[in-house]
Amino acid sequence: MFLAAFCGFIVQIFFRYVMGTPLVWSEEFVMIAFIWTVFWAAAFLVPIREHVTFDVVYDVVSPKTQRVMAIFTMIVALIAFGLLFLPTLDYLDFLTRKKSPVLRIPMHWIYGCYLLFVAGLSLKMAGRLLRLFGPRWRDAL
Repeated sequence: MFLAAFCGFIVQIFFRYVMGTPLVWSEEFVMIAFIWTVFWAAAFLVPIREHVTFDVVYDVVSPKTQRVMAIFTMIVALIAFGLLFLPTLDYLDFLTRKKSPVLRIPMHWIYGCYLLFVAGLSLKMAGRLLRLFGPRWRDAL
């Protein structure tokens, strides 16, 4: 997806500066590809431990305390993401009436990747939570 965004960007530059006729659709295409790249990667490609964290205290406490902190964090995050699910569906339903300005793509398809992000990251957090309660919980830290 990032390659698609990059290629769209290169095509845009080529047509604007070499051919002298800028393309109307390329900027919107690059924006959509970038949005999908960010949310897809955050949900499915980046390991949960590699997401942005504030771990100043976490790194200096004992593994057992880290476990408690990680369990608490996963539970709070799962609750927050659970609360996001229905409002996200509602907003995507609202977006079914709108289309992108140039490509005329329904906006719910463009921003539907956010729902995939919420669901994908929730599954990863639930998996980590289960591992934290398992016998090999140190591997989940």
